[in-house]
Amino acid sequence: MKTSFFATLTLLTATASLQAEAPRYGVQGLANIPLGDLKTYVDSKPGPGFGIHGTFDMGEGHMLRPRLDYSVFPEASFTTVKQNASSFSLGGDYLYFIAEKPEGLYVTLGLSAVRWSFEHKDAAIDTTTHTTKVGLAAGVGYQWNATLGTEVRWLRSNVASNFKADALQGGVTVRF
Repeated sequence: MKTSFFATLTLLTATASLQAEAPRYGVQGLANIPLGDLKTYVDSKPGPGFGIHGTFDMGEGHMLRPRLDYSVFPEASFTTVKQNASSFSLGGDYLYFIAEKPEGLYVTLGLSAVRWSFEHKDAAIDTTTHTTKVGLAAGVGYQWNATLGTEVRWLRSNVASNFKADALQGGVTVRF
């Protein structure tokens, strides 16, 4: 049984490798609008982000995109309390292009590991908390040409049972 599982997995991997075109790499600039509990934590302040990615065209409109992103939310001040948040994520996205070729309108779903950092400062306490959680993403985008694309994604990450770090993210991607 184990032999047939590994043989099947090897065959699927080899088939996907043969179908995929050479990878393309790129960068993205991001703008994040905090939602949920994150919005309250950073006093609704939007934050910038950037990232790097690779794209693997699997043909017929299917694409895989591993990515590494960093986002920061500016310091929020509440009388004597100051707070800020940042995230570092490593994950992958599945993209499906409606026209079945790597241009035009597409939908995307993603999964990542997100390393969150939260800083809280007041007169008595100065603490920084770090945690790593699963992140989910869903969105739509448009690939204008082989180099330039735009995208809007909804990001979800449950930091704790009573704290959801959600965001609406807009981005511009550039592929080389």
